[in-house]
Amino acid sequence: MKLLPIILLTVALAGSTRGATYTNSPDADTFVRSNAPTLNYGAAGALSVSGIYATNATGVTNGAFDSFIRFNAAAMMINFNGAFGTNNWAVTSAKFVVTESGAPTQTLFNRGKGAFEIRWVANDNWTEGTGTPNIPTTDGIAYNGEPALLNSSTDASLGVFTNAGANATLSFPLGLPPAFTSDLLAGGEVDFFLTATDPKTGFTFNSQNFGTASARPFLIISAMPIPGITGISLNTTNLTLTATNGAAGGTYLVLASTNLTLPTLRWTPVATNVLSASGDFTLTITNGVSASGPAQEFFRLQEQ
Repeated sequence: MKLLPIILLTVALAGSTRGATYTNSPDADTFVRSNAPTLNYGAAGALSVSGIYATNATGVTNGAFDSFIRFNAAAMMINFNGAFGTNNWAVTSAKFVVTESGAPTQTLFNRGKGAFEIRWVANDNWTEGTGTPNIPTTDGIAYNGEPALLNSSTDASLGVFTNAGANATLSFPLGLPPAFTSDLLAGGEVDFFLTATDPKTGFTFNSQNFGTASARPFLIISAMPIPGITGISLNTTNLTLTATNGAAGGTYLVLASTNLTLPTLRWTPVATNVLSASGDFTLTITNGVSASGPAQEFFRLQEQ
C-alpha cells in the first residue's frame, strides 16, 4: 500500500506582509562599575555604559561602567503563537529602544559620545540588586561578577552602536544570531550585556526604575508567520496541497523529492507559477502521485 506523502514545511519569509510586533519591558536591569567592583546599583533610575577615559560633569574620571538588562519573552511568545499558530512564526527584526540623558546631573555618571557593544548573554544567573548611586549595596551583580557570567563561546554580539551624547530616544537595530532568536522563541529570560568599545564613551540612559514608563527601555520584536504546506490529501493519484501564511499576490513553486537530504536545486517541480491571491491557497495536482511510485515523498513550497 502506498503511504500518504510526508509534508516538509519551509520558511520563505520574503514578501510576506502579515507580520506583527511586540514590545517587551525589562524585568531586571543594573549597571556595574570598575571603581567600585563589589558594589551593586540595581535600583538606580539610570543605566550607564562608559569607557575608562570618560569623565563626569566636573571632569572627574569614574572608571568603566557596564550594564545588564533582562527581558522576559513569555508574553511575546504567547502573543505570536496566538496570532500565527504555535511555533509557526519567525523573528524578523529586533530593536532596543532607550532614552538617553546626555548631561546627567548625578556626578557618578560619565559623559561622552562613543561606541559600545550590545551582547546577548546565555547566562541568566544574575541578580538585579537594590543599590543606588547614593546608597550602593552588595546584594546583586557587581563588576567583579562579570567573569562568571560572560562566556565568549556561548554569548553573541548583537552589534556595535554609538550614543547621541544628548537627550534623545535612541533605537538600535539588533543582529539576529541563531542563539539570540532561539532564546526569544523559547519564551524565557533574554539577557543583554552592554559595554563600551571606545574608552571615551559615556552613555547614560533611563532604567526600568525611571519615573516615566514611556521613557524606560524596550525590546521591540517583529515576527512573521512561516509560509509553508500545512495540509495534504490524496485521492487515488491526485494530490491536493494546502498552503498558508504566504505573501498576498505571491507566486510559488511546489517541489517534490523522495530524498529529504537533497539540495533544493535537485528537487523536481510539480507545479509552477502558483498564484496566491490572499496568501493562502489550495492546489490540486492531477496525477501528482504515481500508484506505482515510491512509498514516501516530500513536498516543499518555494516563493518565486
